[in-house]
Amino acid sequence: ALLDNASVKCWGRGSAGQLGQGNNNNLGDGANEMGDNLPSIDLGTGRTATAISTGGFQTCALLDNASVKCWGYNNYGQLGQGNTNNLGDGANEMGDNLPSIDLGTGRTATAIAQGNSHTCALLDNASVKCWGYGQYGQLGQGNTNKIGDGANEMGDNLTSIDLGTGRTATAISAGQNHTCALLDNASVKCWGSNNNGQLGQGNTNNLGDGANE
Repeated sequence: ALLDNASVKCWGRGSAGQLGQGNNNNLGDGANEMGDNLPSIDLGTGRTATAISTGGFQTCALLDNASVKCWGYNNYGQLGQGNTNNLGDGANEMGDNLPSIDLGTGRTATAIAQGNSHTCALLDNASVKCWGYGQYGQLGQGNTNKIGDGANEMGDNLTSIDLGTGRTATAISAGQNHTCALLDNASVKCWGSNNNGQLGQGNTNNLGDGANE
């Protein structure tokens, strides 16, 4: 929950640190764990949140300075740190010790969205970048590579998704293994897994996992 004082509290399964408490404890399943007994997540000195998003086992916050921080499960690089280390499940991993995601030189975020194991950001220049699990093309890069699980894959090295000539995005949304963008001309484009026709193309072909798609 994003609270009225711009703090964030999470509860439920904590197996990978997704509750941001520096451990892997569940919260809310026992007496006296909620309310005043449930600590707000440490987002960093003076930092508050303007939006939150949750994936399969990870959580992200869009902060008041338009940066993004994510914590929890990181097996595919969905936390955008250039490694596969979980964050938030050990001491001293949150707050000022949790790096903001490198979105590129001078770039900030206006919205975030998560699928099961991938994360996307709508940037201040109306472009979209996605990272994490890419097996179905949900990262929109024309391949099935994971992004964010290795060095030098984020920031300026992460290419914005090609939304079409002159096209930008005004909103983003992510499903389990697919991603959609609402474009500046009020059209919608989706890419990634299409096993149930969720890309709306009249077929079950994945998109974004191969060249020229």
